[in-house]
Amino acid sequence: MKRLSQWILVVGWLLTPLGQAWGNDNPLRLENPRIAVEIDRQTGAIQSIRDKQQDVLYPQTGMGFEVVTKAGTLRSKNATAAKTKAGHAEFRFSGNGLDIALHYRLGADDHFIEKWLEIQSPDGKPYFLESVVLEDMRSGAFSEIHFHDDNTIWHCPINLFLRGEKGGCFAGIEYPYWDLEPSGRNGYRLGYTPNYQAAEGETNVSEKYFIGVYRKEGIQRVSQGPYPGRGRYPLIGSFGGLSQHFKGGIPDPVEDVPLETLDWGEVWAMQEFMRHVLPNDLGLPEEGYWVWQNGWWAGLWDVKPEILDYLKEAGIHDVMTAHTWYGRGVHPTSPPYIARMRTVPVGFPKDVGVAGLPGPGAITKGLDHADQSIANVFLDRFEEGEYTPGFVLPEAMARFHAYGKKIGVHVNSFSIASVYFEDRPEWAAIDGNGNVCQYLFGRKASCFANDAYAEHMFELTDHVFKRLEPRWWGWDGRWLSFWEVGHYRPGPEGAGPDPCFAGNHGHLPGDNRYKEWKNIMGFLKKLKERYPKTCLESYYGLHRGGPWALRHLNSAYHYYETHGADMNRLQSWHQQNDAFRPVYKNSLDLFGKDPESFRFNVIAGLSIANYSMIGQAYPQFANRENRGFFKKWRAWATENFDYLAVKRDLFDSPGQSPLDGSAHIIGDRGFIFIFRGGFDAGLNQETALRASIPINRWLQLDEDPEALYRIKEIYPREGIDLGVVLHPGQ
Repeated sequence: MKRLSQWILVVGWLLTPLGQAWGNDNPLRLENPRIAVEIDRQTGAIQSIRDKQQDVLYPQTGMGFEVVTKAGTLRSKNATAAKTKAGHAEFRFSGNGLDIALHYRLGADDHFIEKWLEIQSPDGKPYFLESVVLEDMRSGAFSEIHFHDDNTIWHCPINLFLRGEKGGCFAGIEYPYWDLEPSGRNGYRLGYTPNYQAAEGETNVSEKYFIGVYRKEGIQRVSQGPYPGRGRYPLIGSFGGLSQHFKGGIPDPVEDVPLETLDWGEVWAMQEFMRHVLPNDLGLPEEGYWVWQNGWWAGLWDVKPEILDYLKEAGIHDVMTAHTWYGRGVHPTSPPYIARMRTVPVGFPKDVGVAGLPGPGAITKGLDHADQSIANVFLDRFEEGEYTPGFVLPEAMARFHAYGKKIGVHVNSFSIASVYFEDRPEWAAIDGNGNVCQYLFGRKASCFANDAYAEHMFELTDHVFKRLEPRWWGWDGRWLSFWEVGHYRPGPEGAGPDPCFAGNHGHLPGDNRYKEWKNIMGFLKKLKERYPKTCLESYYGLHRGGPWALRHLNSAYHYYETHGADMNRLQSWHQQNDAFRPVYKNSLDLFGKDPESFRFNVIAGLSIANYSMIGQAYPQFANRENRGFFKKWRAWATENFDYLAVKRDLFDSPGQSPLDGSAHIIGDRGFIFIFRGGFDAGLNQETALRASIPINRWLQLDEDPEALYRIKEIYPREGIDLGVVLHPGQ
């Protein structure tokens, strides 16, 4: 779209001067062109939020905070200091052995405000933090307060919608484990229960509460998450790995995932907020539209040089091994090379001979060469009690890795998030029956809430990164103490919590989730800061953490395993419109069993994420025309990279609606993708369908009644002029 006339409006940012003199009854005020927030200067409680763009005031009574420790309860009643500066308000409180700083932040163009605490003891002594309440709000301004989670069987809380006539507010905590006490349409009490032992001298920074405003648009989206039950999505031919989440198959209808209707204004407001929580600020190995090859999905169990040659010819510079730990293990079993390592000092089992590459085939796969007889090949056989100071690749993998480095195709690997170390049984996660918790097929798991274990996992990962310089790394399997794939869980239970009951990990038995969360997020933050250009991804393991878990990850997987373009679009639609995940955090698997489906997958993939993972489409790169097609559209994606990072879906969920698509607009120009559903199901794509798309703000378009917008088709009929739209609404 090209605007034929344009103009720019510049707005300022209003803030309360630090030195303005008020009496104690005057509230502190934070304000920008979108909202104005008044805060009681004595209690730190929000008194009102004004939506300035709609001129609607939302008065409320609430609290600054309530913090409970073993020494007692401190509520924000009488601040010892209060000040504002540059969109930030700070209040100071003391009592019951604590000093607490209450913070509010309002960005220059934000439609929301954030609140958090800094908690410490004045003498630096340790304290046990039992609970934190960040809001206890009452208001008569709303007709309904609607709780919204991620629309999955895991039920990760996302936010509350406080609904009014012209719009309303959204609120919540940027954390996957809320304590919510609703009070109908009149209010709520919202906090969390860390049960956390703060160390000597530690300042605990709380999770963040948020509240903002939204505009009601009068158009709706209906969702049951990605769990449709039989028959809900008639245009999807298969559900991939969906059945892994349920014992006994897919229930019909899906239990505990009801249909939910949201106004699109609610969805868009939360999407904008989530772009603040999960900014597009993480580095990737290459500039532009980066692409890598998933060896697992492509079935690349061999380590033959021609694999890397194919990728180089296609312009793809990264491959992930199908084996874990660069050939030292295979998902999802436990690799003895890692489980038997020495933890202090770090050491790895010394091989008796040349270790093989375990996998669904002969252990000699990839090892055949002139000076290596099968008789001398061993699989995970070690010298008892002997260790190497560094991580050593199997010989075949070492050659594969070295060849890739030589030609510029980097060989990367992945791992299971939780490792059981045989010389550290005290790190094991213990279930309610006193047994070691497990992932799949009896694989033992450790507890990430244990500081010593978390520190060692970072040391191990850092060691491998330093030696082998991966440009991509991923984790699969249990990470949070939660069974996300309930089909495989031993016993009668399915998906759900699986807490650690150990008494020696620094958490209460059966309550490890806060400390576990802090350690996992700290691990990822530190790793990304040390290796800023390495792409970090998670598959299973962090789904229960919802979008909040993605802060230091470049991407995370879909809800369940996928199989093609239709399912990719269905799952990305739900990630974006249920969990409000930004498009640049989406995962994309490239499939295609023939040239036609390959090309359809390539084009559909451009609308889903801002980099691509080659999956089962790998064999299609043997076709020269396919390689040319891929290179052309990859270059287009690089040229228009910024547009791919913004997305609004145009219709209801793919698979349910015969048409789906998305708009990628910045300012007054951009791109619209339209797809006919049912491609992967083999449905007829020739039948004519008709839909209308308003050229207005619903597309993220800058509306200007004086503007003209020209629309051109660029694929499949390149250069076709589709006409000029006079102005929005015409």
